[in-house]
Amino acid sequence: MNDAALRIIRTANRGFQEIIRQATESGNKAMGTGDAATLLRKIDQRLKQVAKHLGEGATALGTDSEAAIELQMYRENLTRLRHVVETLQSRLLAEKTRMDNVRANLRAARAWATSLREIS
Repeated sequence: MNDAALRIIRTANRGFQEIIRQATESGNKAMGTGDAATLLRKIDQRLKQVAKHLGEGATALGTDSEAAIELQMYRENLTRLRHVVETLQSRLLAEKTRMDNVRANLRAARAWATSLREIS
């Protein structure tokens, strides 16, 4: 593997580990939609960087043990990220449901206020 590709994978691995750490730390705490969107953008950016630098050369990575270790770590990080993304998806769906309920309550309150104004 060339040095540039190895450097990009190392950077991606560090970035993924940071993202996993952030998502894990938020754990039971409510993560805002902005935070979730930021994490998803970071994941997308890292994946695109690796894809851009590896591309077609992925089959010619060689047998360098350092590269093999980084690639194995990259695969493990991707597996962990899959869980993080699924968790974020669940949280965002729950937030959407909550917001839909608030929206319905506001519509009902507006209808009530409108009818009260018409009566008065």
